[in-house]
Amino acid sequence: MYYFICLPDTLFRTIPSLHLNALKGSKYSQSATEKHSSYSPFRIALSLLPSCTFACVLGFLVVRRWGSKEKDTWVSPETKFQKISKPLQSLLCFVQIIGWGYYLVFSLKDNACVVIEAVSPFLIWCVVFIISVTSPVYNLYSSRHHLYFFITVFFLAALDAIARVCVLKEQSNQSINETYLAIGNAIVSSILLSMASITPQPLDPKNIETKNNEKIEIKDGDIYRNNLMLSPEATASVFEWISFGWMNPLIYFGISNELTRENIYALTYQHLARFAFAEFCETLVSTNRKKILLRIYKANTGVIWAQFIFSTAAMLVGYLSPYFQQKLLEYIADPQGRPINVTYIYVLGMFGVGLTKATFNGVQLWAGRRWNVRTFAMLDAEIYAKTLKRKDMSGKIAKEKPEGEEEKDEDTKKPFSNTGKITNLMSVDADRLADTPSYIFMLYNAPFEAVLTIIYLYQLLGFAAIIGLSVMVIFFPFTAYISKVMTQIFKDYSTAKDKRNDIVNELLQGIRMIKYFAWENNWKEKVMAARRFEIKKLIRAVTIQVVFFVTYLTVPVLVSCSSFIWYTKVAGNELTASVAFVSITLFEMLRSPLVLIPELITTLTECYVCLKRIASYMDEAEVGDGIINEPIPVPEGVLPETILARVGTEESVFRWHSGEPEAKDAVAAEVDPDEHPDFSLKVPAFEFPTSELSIICGPTGSGKSSFLHAILGEMDIVSGRVYLPSKTKLALDTYSVIDPEYPSLALNKVAYVAQQAFLQHASIRDNILFGQEFDPVRYKKVLSQCALVKDLSILPDGDRTEIGEKGISLSGGQKQRVSLARAVYSHAKTLLLDDCLSAVDAHTAKHIYQRCIKGDLIKGRTVILVTHHVRLCLPAAKFVMKLERGSVTSYGSVESLRENGSLVTILGEGTNENEAADEDEPIEQVDEEFSLIDDNAEVNNMIKEEKSEKGQVKFKVYKTYFTACGGWFFSFALLSSLFIARAFSFGENWWLRIWVANSAGSTNPNAFLTSTAAPVVYNIMSHVNEVTKNQNVFRAWVYEDDQPRSVDYYILVYLIICLAAILFDFLRNIILLWGSIRGAKILFERMVHKIIHAPMRFFDTTPIGRILNRFGKDVMTVDMNVARSASHLLDCITGFIASIIVVGAITPEFIIVAIVIGVVYMVIGVVYLRVSRQFKRLNSVSRSPIYSHFTETLTGVITIRAYCQEEKFQLELYKKIDGFISPFYLLWMSNRWLYARIEFAGAFVSFFAGAFIVLNLDTIDAGMAGISLFYARSFLENIYWIIRQYTQVEMDLNSVERIQEYLEIEQEPPASIKGSRPPAAWPTTASVEVKDLVIRYAEDLDPVLHGISFDIRSHEKVGVVGRTGSGKSTLALSFFRFLEPSSGSIILDGIDITHIGVQDLRSKLTIIPQDAVLFSGNIRSNLDPFEEYTDSAVWESLVRAHLAPENRDEEVPEGNATWAVTSLSQTVSDGGNNFSQGQRQLLCMARALLKNSRLIIMDEATASVDFETDKKIQNTIREEFVNSTLICIAHRLRTIIDYDRVLVLDQGNVVEYDTPANLLINGAGTGLFKSMCEKSGEYDVLIEMAHQALQRDGSDRVFEQADQHTANRQD
Repeated sequence: MYYFICLPDTLFRTIPSLHLNALKGSKYSQSATEKHSSYSPFRIALSLLPSCTFACVLGFLVVRRWGSKEKDTWVSPETKFQKISKPLQSLLCFVQIIGWGYYLVFSLKDNACVVIEAVSPFLIWCVVFIISVTSPVYNLYSSRHHLYFFITVFFLAALDAIARVCVLKEQSNQSINETYLAIGNAIVSSILLSMASITPQPLDPKNIETKNNEKIEIKDGDIYRNNLMLSPEATASVFEWISFGWMNPLIYFGISNELTRENIYALTYQHLARFAFAEFCETLVSTNRKKILLRIYKANTGVIWAQFIFSTAAMLVGYLSPYFQQKLLEYIADPQGRPINVTYIYVLGMFGVGLTKATFNGVQLWAGRRWNVRTFAMLDAEIYAKTLKRKDMSGKIAKEKPEGEEEKDEDTKKPFSNTGKITNLMSVDADRLADTPSYIFMLYNAPFEAVLTIIYLYQLLGFAAIIGLSVMVIFFPFTAYISKVMTQIFKDYSTAKDKRNDIVNELLQGIRMIKYFAWENNWKEKVMAARRFEIKKLIRAVTIQVVFFVTYLTVPVLVSCSSFIWYTKVAGNELTASVAFVSITLFEMLRSPLVLIPELITTLTECYVCLKRIASYMDEAEVGDGIINEPIPVPEGVLPETILARVGTEESVFRWHSGEPEAKDAVAAEVDPDEHPDFSLKVPAFEFPTSELSIICGPTGSGKSSFLHAILGEMDIVSGRVYLPSKTKLALDTYSVIDPEYPSLALNKVAYVAQQAFLQHASIRDNILFGQEFDPVRYKKVLSQCALVKDLSILPDGDRTEIGEKGISLSGGQKQRVSLARAVYSHAKTLLLDDCLSAVDAHTAKHIYQRCIKGDLIKGRTVILVTHHVRLCLPAAKFVMKLERGSVTSYGSVESLRENGSLVTILGEGTNENEAADEDEPIEQVDEEFSLIDDNAEVNNMIKEEKSEKGQVKFKVYKTYFTACGGWFFSFALLSSLFIARAFSFGENWWLRIWVANSAGSTNPNAFLTSTAAPVVYNIMSHVNEVTKNQNVFRAWVYEDDQPRSVDYYILVYLIICLAAILFDFLRNIILLWGSIRGAKILFERMVHKIIHAPMRFFDTTPIGRILNRFGKDVMTVDMNVARSASHLLDCITGFIASIIVVGAITPEFIIVAIVIGVVYMVIGVVYLRVSRQFKRLNSVSRSPIYSHFTETLTGVITIRAYCQEEKFQLELYKKIDGFISPFYLLWMSNRWLYARIEFAGAFVSFFAGAFIVLNLDTIDAGMAGISLFYARSFLENIYWIIRQYTQVEMDLNSVERIQEYLEIEQEPPASIKGSRPPAAWPTTASVEVKDLVIRYAEDLDPVLHGISFDIRSHEKVGVVGRTGSGKSTLALSFFRFLEPSSGSIILDGIDITHIGVQDLRSKLTIIPQDAVLFSGNIRSNLDPFEEYTDSAVWESLVRAHLAPENRDEEVPEGNATWAVTSLSQTVSDGGNNFSQGQRQLLCMARALLKNSRLIIMDEATASVDFETDKKIQNTIREEFVNSTLICIAHRLRTIIDYDRVLVLDQGNVVEYDTPANLLINGAGTGLFKSMCEKSGEYDVLIEMAHQALQRDGSDRVFEQADQHTANRQD
């Protein structure tokens, strides 16, 4: 092992030997031979270098193997090959010792240098033999360094042996024994290298580490992680790793099978999100969290340096190709008596360069992709982890900035992000930043490559190269300026994209309300306005890209022209073929980095903006920022558990979004006086009684929910301190967190039920368990106590029924009870319940109170209940607090409040505590021994798996896209500019060949080749020449015969051709960008239209995250990538065709090789396309779950934090990221698999092209040889990129395919039907007749309403009541045609509503829904988005909804205002979160009052409003809706007790329909309504209210039809 361990010495011996061979027969031969074989100190030093090199390799082994403290926790199964490889390896090493020992004895007669050369490898092989014999088996992970050691040594030895054989072949004075010894050494070394290279690597034990629910199994010797086979990459041999052979099994499987998530590989631990993020978090020890880039580097140091080393090596090796090309062309131009064998050395050199470069590139591309997927996992996990800690800013109001105004870096206020921006950070910014590592090597290689090219050009052209470099440098300032402009442009573009995404997100979140009010067209215009603004910014961005592109396309042309002008005109040199075509090759190599630089700068500019945005998000305030929770001392004689369990506050002030506390005493920063003051809460010092029920009450908007948020730490503390067990730390080293009295309870755990229930897209059971172990006994008891048993019996799959996003498939009451069940099922000592009784009917509320709140599962818990049902819950309460306008007006124990008379005030005037619920009154018993759905039973998922197309992209997808881009005109213009640019590109090389031939004195530079090799081409070119000669415009300048052409002539024509190529490239880009933007606009608008007009069932069964993915990643791909990828593909195809034509014309034999290689490429390409297509589709559908999980988390982050479930949700994110990364990484590894095989086959292309040139030297001149080699190189690149770009086009068109899917979704009935439109004043009386109405949610589901019939007379007020699941909300939906009747009809004012358009219908109706939805903007835009009413009318509606003072000019005190609304321009935040739930419902009421439709439907419209306000609202309804028909769905029976009639539903049937008085007092009907009143706990109150209603109406009239209907029902 000598020559390649000592590479300089090998070159010292090998290269001169080639020259000596060329000089045979000359007078220099003998002297040169003597010179290189003589003794010299320098050669002795080189002879000792192998030992030094080996010592370094050996030192690596010693340090890594014996210096580490690794322990083998896993032993990989030893294969048969491993059992025999080690003895065989030792034997072959011993053979090497014998061989080198013989050589040592044989060389003793030579000089000292030769002896040293023999001793060094002999000793090295002795050491290698000893290590081989003593080394451990390779199936231990700790022994992997031995394997790497042997591979390195055997690799260098094999190269050395091959080089020695080549050298000996050139030297005739060597003995036969020495030759055989060298050949034997080469064979043995190659065998050793092969054995070591195919030896599997030992498994890293981290691959079998598990956490929580992860599972590792071993089946048939293979390791399975979570039922997926571990990727063979984990144990791949070095050869498999370099060639990506470990992908073979999966690729061959994918040829004949459909790849799914269940049959692809589980990735190695380096690519798993959990491990990657853990390494990312380790960087926090030494690096600030906001320094994202530095942290990425520290967490990926190994692969970053691997990419750098191998990419740089590949670049350097690549420059040997023009060197061998130059030598070959020089030989063809002037052999100088050298033998033809020299040319084969050059051809083989190009072949070897191709293989070596392919290997190095494969490794560096693999390293870049590993860095890529790890960065993606790190950033997504980091953004998600930040979201789990970040303060909830959903109610924060962003200040609008004028367009063009830049944000100040030194902002005194910390920034905050809304939902749309946060989603964008994860879906776009993190994705784009993570993509950077895969091509970052181009950035740092480009300058080196440019410098090397210039140096090489200097050796070739002399000072002319410096002139070219100067031209390039001149453009640098312009580049810097463009880069700066580009940064700002892309920042503006990102902002515009965020705004558009915000609006789309808000549209999807509020789609139900938008459809209720027929606002589809208004919202479509709102989205399209944001889209137009985004497109405007996009046009600016792509325009600057085109400027960049043209600049850097022009620079290489100017560089080459200026260099040639100086070389020929100033220096006076002759332009030879070797100089011209090697220069062109080098200029082409220079063009590559220069053309890449603008794209890289563009991309890196975008990445810089993304990085700043993510860093800014990392800087946002977190829950608990600046608050120092000092450990609480435990007084002597007091149990630690007592201190830990307490809940309360010191005297404190809380404020929403006040900023970060700045002092140790937790005092917040001062509020900006220019801002509208945020809601604040003032609380005295107190503690809630431990293990007891406490009640918090107060009017709507008084701060009850805010108080719970303050307790949870979500509200900023201006002063004071909160005590909550989950955040309390005791000043003790150890203490128990188990309740000593109730051991099943955890003192440090808190459960929270939000006012708007947070439910996940999962089964009911999973939502209740919330990550806890399943205990069937406790679980059944929870279902019973939370009144869910009857509901589950109705649902098709019981408790395993899947509920949609935000629990969309459940009613409001069911959602609240599932949320309550989650809290009860938990083992938390402290329960915070926010108005959990408002969404349920009176009977259910009483059941929950008696069976749940007073039940055994809550016994011993500290329960803090926010409620308006004070009288119901008071008997069990020990503590009561009342809030008004953000202040505590009264608080204390029930006994103390009763004694001082405050309790009456709390309960309300005119009532007393004796009206509280009778504790002894029996309620319906529920059997707790019911059965659950079998765990193994099949269930119907409401949300279906995201659909993925199969096979190649369909023609209709191509048609959809190219039609949107401009159709045939776009395609023709693009192809024309492309072909013309390609023709001019060929013209550059052809003209150089003519120039070179003219310099050599040829009279007809074309005839020599074309007349002999390609006569057809010759005839065509001759005809073109004759036609051109006949044109007067060219005759005098070009075709003056018998006159020598000047250099100026050739330079000018060359410059014109180059500039023409740039011009048409520029036109191609303009056409491309015009078409792509046009297509993007059209597809986006069509998708928005289809989404807005989709039926509600689509939104119920499709997660919003999935839809946002279409509007995020897919729209971005269509905006930026599809047309560009298609253009690159066409460019490669035209280049491929040109390469075959040109090289085939010069060397016709190449066509045969091209066919053979083409067939090989086609087979490889077809295999790759089939597999990569499946990977891409898997990758596309696995992206949406990440965003769905993310948006779901944003919705319920407060609940997640309250339950301390951050880790569970983080682990769930890891699982979803891994599900995305797996097909993505395997997709790119299949790409690397393709690259390795294409490049290997491609090396033969260069080899045969060179060989055919050598074989045709008698018919080819140097110029044509240069063109042939240039286009042979182009052939190799183009065929690879055809496959790559075709795949990329299909991948990008996958986004178009996914948009196409949404362009074909089912649509609602038409907005209006021509010829069947209702009168303008319809409905005038609003009388309703429902006949035999049957409603079902889907054709394959059972009916929800079973042929119900009833009528409502004009201006009647009808209440609709019934148990949860009885069909009340379904009836309301059917009036708006969200659900179409299966049979029967609804007739409104004599018109069947199914016979008119849905917009004509909905615009005439008004609904006040239970889930109040507000949109970002202001009060006026929410109430009157079309600006159809005056300000006075809008304000009046607010007054009547008890939200604003009658006098608009009334001065309202700052802070906690008496009125929720102080002006019409008052800002409404995203989702209306700066208002309480009750206030949002009242704003929806104001919207209905303003519209004042003839038919109004109220669906639990005042459920979250206090009783006093509800009473006022009911008075308003009676006064304002006198001329309207009202249908009110209510759980509060007192709300509808004074209505004209009551419709009682039960399981989709009408049970009773009569006046409240008849049903309650006169005994009409089946008695169900009366039973409901009796069980409500308010029976006496309801009786009294019914009497008052009768007196108010002036008679005890009974509707005849109602009586008859009720009688029929009784029959």
